[in-house]
Amino acid sequence: MVKVLPILAAAMLPSLAGCTGAQVEQTRGIGVYPGDPSESFAPELTVDDKYRNLALNRSTSQSSAYDFNLTSQLVTDGIVTDVLPPYLTVSTPEGPLRAREREWSLDGGPYSFNSLKGESSWLEYKWNAQEVEADTIEITGIAYHGAGSTGNYEIDVQVPGEPGWRTSGKISGSGWGKKARNLHKETDPNKQSEIKAVGERFTVAVPVDFEKTSDIRINFNAPGVDSWAIHEVVMKRDGEADRDILPSFDFGSAWMSNGGGEQWVSVDLGNRAEISEVILNWIEKPKSGQIEFSDDAVEWTGVAPLTASDESLTDTIAVEGKARYVRVLMSEPGKTGRYVLSEMQVMGRGGVVAVPKHVAGDMSHNGKREYSLNGGAWRLARASEVNGNGEMISQPGFDDASWIVATVPATVLSSYINIGAVLNPNFSDNMFCISESYFNSNFWYRTEFDFTPSDNGERVFLNFDGINWKANVFLNGKRIDRIEGAFIRSKTDVTDLLKPGMNVLAVEIEKVAHPGAVKEKNIETTDFNGGMLGLDNPTFHATIGWDWISTVRGRNIGIWNDVYLTTAADVTLLDPVVTSTLAFGADTLATMKPCVIVANHAQKEITGTLYGWIGDIKFDRELTLAPMEETEVCFMPDEYAVLKEQKMNLWWPLGYGEPNLYDAGYEFVVGKNVADKISYNAGIREMTYTDTMTCLKLYVNGKRFIPLGGNWGFSEHNLNYRGREYDIAVKYHKDMNFNMIRNWVGQTGDEEFYEACDRHGVMVMQDFWLANPVDGPNPGNEDMFVDNAVDYVKRIRRHPSIAFYCGRNEGDPTPTLNAALESTVAAWNPGLLYIPNSADYGLTGHGPYGAEADSTYFAIQTGKFHSERGLPNVMTPEGLKRTFGPEIPWPQDDLWGQHDYTQKGAQRGASFNKILESKIGMPDDGEMFGRMAQWENYDAYRAMFESSQTERMGLVIWMSHSCWPSLTWDTYDYYFEPTAAFFGSKKACEPLHVQWNPLTKYVQVVNIASGTIDNLSVEAKVLGIDGKEVESKSASISSTSDTTEDVFKISCPADITSPLFLRLTLKKGDKLLSENTYSWGAPSDGLKALMDLPEGNVDVSVAKSSQTSSSVTLKNNGSTVVPLVRLNLKGKDGDQILPVDYSDNYFHLMPGESRTVDISWQDHDARGEDAVVEISALNLRPTDTSL
Repeated sequence: MVKVLPILAAAMLPSLAGCTGAQVEQTRGIGVYPGDPSESFAPELTVDDKYRNLALNRSTSQSSAYDFNLTSQLVTDGIVTDVLPPYLTVSTPEGPLRAREREWSLDGGPYSFNSLKGESSWLEYKWNAQEVEADTIEITGIAYHGAGSTGNYEIDVQVPGEPGWRTSGKISGSGWGKKARNLHKETDPNKQSEIKAVGERFTVAVPVDFEKTSDIRINFNAPGVDSWAIHEVVMKRDGEADRDILPSFDFGSAWMSNGGGEQWVSVDLGNRAEISEVILNWIEKPKSGQIEFSDDAVEWTGVAPLTASDESLTDTIAVEGKARYVRVLMSEPGKTGRYVLSEMQVMGRGGVVAVPKHVAGDMSHNGKREYSLNGGAWRLARASEVNGNGEMISQPGFDDASWIVATVPATVLSSYINIGAVLNPNFSDNMFCISESYFNSNFWYRTEFDFTPSDNGERVFLNFDGINWKANVFLNGKRIDRIEGAFIRSKTDVTDLLKPGMNVLAVEIEKVAHPGAVKEKNIETTDFNGGMLGLDNPTFHATIGWDWISTVRGRNIGIWNDVYLTTAADVTLLDPVVTSTLAFGADTLATMKPCVIVANHAQKEITGTLYGWIGDIKFDRELTLAPMEETEVCFMPDEYAVLKEQKMNLWWPLGYGEPNLYDAGYEFVVGKNVADKISYNAGIREMTYTDTMTCLKLYVNGKRFIPLGGNWGFSEHNLNYRGREYDIAVKYHKDMNFNMIRNWVGQTGDEEFYEACDRHGVMVMQDFWLANPVDGPNPGNEDMFVDNAVDYVKRIRRHPSIAFYCGRNEGDPTPTLNAALESTVAAWNPGLLYIPNSADYGLTGHGPYGAEADSTYFAIQTGKFHSERGLPNVMTPEGLKRTFGPEIPWPQDDLWGQHDYTQKGAQRGASFNKILESKIGMPDDGEMFGRMAQWENYDAYRAMFESSQTERMGLVIWMSHSCWPSLTWDTYDYYFEPTAAFFGSKKACEPLHVQWNPLTKYVQVVNIASGTIDNLSVEAKVLGIDGKEVESKSASISSTSDTTEDVFKISCPADITSPLFLRLTLKKGDKLLSENTYSWGAPSDGLKALMDLPEGNVDVSVAKSSQTSSSVTLKNNGSTVVPLVRLNLKGKDGDQILPVDYSDNYFHLMPGESRTVDISWQDHDARGEDAVVEISALNLRPTDTSL
């Protein structure tokens, strides 16, 4: 029971309540990114009354699809064909393989594989509408020994003959050339198997005599072999591998069902429209079925039967009515036992159209005048549907009317999502309705913009801050640039190409060359991490799919970062940095070396004065630049006294001081004219390091820095974060007392990320774009990689939040890349460390990644900075419903696996379930699981960090941030709702902290960087569920920075029969500095008795601080504990308000105890709703209280 008391009087902050005319522009909705309307360049969707095909480029759903290519998206893409599309069938003696397994031996990945049983077996590949060419087939795999293995083998490659099969090539031998040894038998796709078996790895090359074929059978025979793992089957001709044999490389526009029986495809028209006709373009037609209408996609009404005649593959079906959703229901297939539909046209009025967002061109950034080309009139088309080359497309009058309205900046996929052409891939299993092969293509962007250069002789530069993967850029009929790599900027002088008035810009985006195969998880296992996309680095490697992210269709190709024009005279400035060294004494004095890159774009020598400033410190020098010279200019402190040994407000990471930033910049003046100006925020700090290759220790401004934080795999998996989202996410890390984010494999590339880290005092471990060697090959073009690395280091070097650079995740770069990366950092970001490997030498990593007993985390400390350790993090019921729908699937099924909660794999969801069940039991439904799981979320994430505090070498967990709706490895969900893991982490990372070590039983005081504090009192109380004291201990101590002190031991009583709570407090006088509560369960049933507690009795009072902040005080008036108290901010409409700041959450309230929680939010996130807070607990039904 929750009792709401009258609102308490409070000191009110100024309120806008009386300003009835003031309007707050609301953000775009929970989980809609970019959320700030001013940062979103997505078009607006409006209703029109034109009679047309309302289904064109509208999102679809399906009952099934044969594979990841032939999905329902293709029935509304406007491409009509009567040719059966390309697809692949792979079979073994046990039958055809599922979609997720068909390409495992063809995807080029050395760790994916197809399994075969028995000493004699076979793999058969059958391509439809595709042929393969080869003179040799190279096969790599493992033969696992059984009883009586002889070592003899024969591999026979067959192709169709007359009749049946004929042998095209054969190889045989005795022994595979490698010694048999005990290997992990790979039964789980993510290499987590504990089964071992004796086996031999082999690679054999089988010469074959066919020229082209669409059907290959490979027979394997080896007496005594128990089973086979066939990792790679590579078609080679003249020594070159053909990697384009996957169906996704050969596009055909049709949906194909996975089997017969009752199947359906449906289209969402976006609005309840007036419909008169449905036109269906079939390739394989059903015998029977009907057209159905719906307004909610749940209840369907039949409106017309399908045409039964086989005379025509085009059905024109007259219908009459209004509906938002139209479905084709197929009841009986033809002789092929399946259905294939090329296009579905719905003729009528009242559909939705995309209207480009108007964007004002002129803007200012970093002190420069810019003309933004974001948003506006960009259009986009698949290259296969474009007639013309870049010179033609970039001319006025080129017809792009059939192209879609594009979002720039955004990925190609995001543009299709934003116009409603494909479903939101974040929800449920929508991702499988989006075609892999459609987006495995080059795309064209085109825009027209009105820009008249000034007549003062200024140059105009066209800037691209990021495209993926490669691009050809055309302006007014001329090719002007070639961009290669996802992380390199482009800046082109277009002064002589611009015309007064209208100009035309066209960009051909080249897709990644090695997209690899789609990953599909299920409830049991993940798919294989990474893959061949590593060859194309630098790119967004993780989009191929990992155990924490599903495959992103299109692999994030597109114009993903800003496009703009800048103006300057002949000299431009870019990429400033200040490098500082400190002298320690009575005052800490900084000696600074500011640098900037200066470029002369003229064919003549130019002399001018370069002026610089850092706050009130000013410096200048005369500079002469040779024609077309680009050089770095540094102001040496030995030459400028104002830069030497100055008392400055230093930039500090969180917990060590304030992240002070100075206004800084440069301008270059020729005569009396400013040629160019650049400004930035400078942080004065010095990074130093010791034991870098043995036991890395970091120091900031002379103080040892203990990294605490988490890995980011992506910011957002479709690259949709902007300034608002980065500020929210980094501030969340600050709120958890995190002081470091690892930019894993460099997948986060936005300037706004680093700006937020600078602002909030969160340091960055900056990786380059190299995943674990087992998760993908080395880059195919090292020169391109290094070009991107050099430009990227130059770009981010201004940021004081960069702590150090790392060459590769869980491995070393190639020797040539390693040397190049090390020299790049030394040259362009001097003073910062480069290490080759994220998990070896001076660091450690490698998990564990599943849920462990709390004491295990304390037992596995390594005495090194740990770069990866994690476990599942289950969303709240609200998050689960946003991910799955109103009905949360239960028991956990493949949908849970598709959102990363697999039972096996690195995350081992089964381990989380087991621990939760042993603690408080396993619930009967998904909603209750979401509630109860928060207990383990809190305990386990707290234990991970508290265990690291015993040695204080640093921990960045795997992971702290969710880039899509994932049920593993994060502390808040994709929608910015903090789970209990957030608050467990926040508790453990307090700068001054009291904790209990379950391994040693000691109560410990951890002092990260709080200085020396005397006369601290530590108290431990063991309390029953009735709040009565069972045992207590206390002591007085002194504490100094960078220490963990054992205070006294306290243990769970051996004769415990009912749950107990250990309450720890750390005080200075009457001031509470840290409080921590642990639960102890009986050996027989853990904490399950807490699920049977009587209904709690809690009073709630509210002190309102402002329109968007309140203090909520809870008092337990009952006679038993109220465990796992949750505060949940909502609008009066019942939906949550997110993001939100809680000072505390998910705590245990003892009888007679009061707890005050401060809550704050932003008005623009509240949807215009008045706020309420829902209070709940394990024994407290949810009740709302107005704020």
